Amino acid sequence: MYSTRKKILAFKCAKCFTEDSNLKLAWFVGSNSLYSDSLLCNSCFKFEFSKLNINEKREWSFYDK
Repeated sequence: MYSTRKKILAFKCAKCFTEDSNLKLAWFVGSNSLYSDSLLCNSCFKFEFSKLNINEKREWSFYDK
């Protein structure tokens, strides 16, 4: 028999742990980052994005080539 469990997700930034109803989080993917595959707030996302190399930055659609 299968058991069903509710898993409650907390929408918090994985780096600074801020929680705000108006906070917009983005999924960050980077190969050399400790925070790869995690939700980050705007300021943490910008900081981690700036540490990516050029080839990884070009994979994002908003990066100006």
